[in-house]
Parts: sequence; structure tokens; C-alpha cells
Amino acid sequence: MPETTRRAAIRQGVFIIWGPPIKGRRSLVLGTDLGLDEVAYLADEWWPGLARDPLKYPRLAWRTVRLLARRRPRVVFVQSPPTLAVWAVAAYAAMSGARFVIDAHSDAFQRARWTRPRWLNRIVARRATATLVTDPYWAGRITADGAVAIVVPDIPTGVEAAGADRDALGDGFHLLVVNTWSPDEPLSAVLEAAADLPEAAFHVTGRRDARLDALGQLPANVHFTGFLPDDEYARLMSSVDAVVCLTTRDHTMQRGACEALSKARPIITSDWGLLRSYFSRGTVHVDNTAEGIRDGIRRLMTHYAAYTASIADLRKDRIDEWDTRRAAMIDLIATPPQPGAIRRRGGLE
Repeated sequence: MPETTRRAAIRQGVFIIWGPPIKGRRSLVLGTDLGLDEVAYLADEWWPGLARDPLKYPRLAWRTVRLLARRRPRVVFVQSPPTLAVWAVAAYAAMSGARFVIDAHSDAFQRARWTRPRWLNRIVARRATATLVTDPYWAGRITADGAVAIVVPDIPTGVEAAGADRDALGDGFHLLVVNTWSPDEPLSAVLEAAADLPEAAFHVTGRRDARLDALGQLPANVHFTGFLPDDEYARLMSSVDAVVCLTTRDHTMQRGACEALSKARPIITSDWGLLRSYFSRGTVHVDNTAEGIRDGIRRLMTHYAAYTASIADLRKDRIDEWDTRRAAMIDLIATPPQPGAIRRRGGLE
């Protein structure tokens, strides 16, 4: 069956995301690339936590089931976390006979609030057509439970680095620091490194936050951008010389680094196995200390031309890999094998 025919089989599908667009960039890129009719953000604002709004998740579950009952898609993708979104989609699939695919981010495996109860998550994963994960480590967890895993580290967009969407940022070396105020981001170490690099300008993303005041006096070469709309964020990433995207957690893919790769911007990221494997060229891998970050940035600045050429080559390779992986994934989702056979396949890596 040609890929165009297989893709048509899932094109009328829906992608469910319980969160604002900023929390579902990977899912949006995936849904767009697969040609899904709708990527539905069912919480398009920053809602308060459960302590302040205990009816938030029941309300989202009702909206999910109502949307799916009205659209009647035969294939549903759902972003996890939260796992409650997956349960709502699984309930619709059980009632309608639709297939569903879980796009599981690393947080779905790392926080207790999303992993409990394990017995229920195991049952839901087995009933899913597949679970998309970013790392073979998480794929092993899924297949050990008797479910199907597909490793999808990233979905390269193919956006060219050069073009009209670039701003002149002035003299010096400019770095974009992808910051979301997540506890796994070593922002304090980045600021310490910036103090030792006055020749570089650091553009730090993220909403203005009370935690900014706790950081004390900022180095003169650090600028917090505040929240940026998608087009401004993309333009800034295209305009800087390199992108800094760090995490203190192992087995955690960095979406910001994936976006930098799509724009062929050299990357500074953390020295974890997953990130070394995927960002294997055009990237400086550092430990999450001020000294490690500082020395990594200096190394990148010294050999910048070589890193720029390498990241462009890596981008081409990752796009080719995604084209192959996407065809295999579409084949699995659009034409599932007979009962029992899917378990023997285990997954796609």
C-alpha cells in the first residue's frame, strides 16, 4: 500500500492535548507532519493546579469525550502527560472501536503523579496501537509491559536556517537559552557561566516570574525575553549564533535542542547518553556546572565554523531518518497486524 494511501487512513484523526500550545510543540509538529485534521488544545491557557481547581481534569475529560463523540475519528493521538488524558481517550476507543496512539513525553515516566496506578497504565498501554517515546530506555519499559513502543526522538521540520526570518542582534556572539522555569533546568549555573563570558550575549526565554527576583543581580550580558509568541521565538532562534538547552534529568529529550537542529543552529546541551546519541554532531555536550557550561560555550565559539557545518549535516541526516521512521510508523498505525502479531513486533527503534 503506498504511503499516501496509508496516510489518508489516519488523516482524519485527532490529536488531543490537555494544555496550552507551548506545552504541546512536539505534538503539534507530529500532528501537522502526519496531516491530521485537528490538533486540539483543550486547555489553551495556563490553568491553576488541582488544589485551586479540583474540577479541572474532570472538565477536560468531559470535553475530550464530547469532542471525540462529535468528530468520531478512527485514530486518536493523545499527549501524555497527563495520563488522565490518555485514560479519557482509551475510554472513547473502547466504546467506539477506534485506535489510539500515546505520545509519551519523558515526564510521563518520571513523576509519580503520572505513573500511578501502574496496573491501569499498563492495561491502557497494551490496548493502544502504539506508544511513541523519545528514548530506547522508555521503549524498554513499554515493551516489558507487553505493549508496542515506537522510538521517535524528534520530528525535524526541515526549516532552513537562512532566510528573511532573522533579526540583526548586534555585535558579539548571541546565545538563546531555552528556559521554562522547570526544576531540571540548571539556570543558576548558566547565569554564573554568563558572568565569565562578557563577550557573549545570553537571551533567556520564559515568562517573567517571581523566581527571577531570587536570582539576584543579573550579569549585564543576560537578557530575559519574557514569554514570546511562536513566531517571535522562532525568529529569535534563527537569529542567534547558538542555542543552550540543558537538563539535570537523564533520558529527557530537549525540545528546544530539537528546534535548534531544525534551524541548523549549533547546540550546547547536557552530557546525557540520549542527547549525545541524537545530537551527535554540531553540538557541545557539557556537565551542568557553571564551569562546564562556560568551557563548552568557549569551545563552540572557538570552533564555530566547524560546529555550524556539522549541525547542518546532522540536520539532513535526521530528516532522512525521520522520513524512514515515519513511513514505518504510518504502516503500523494504518494497517495493524492480526491480534497477537503486534506483540511479537515489540516496537520500532
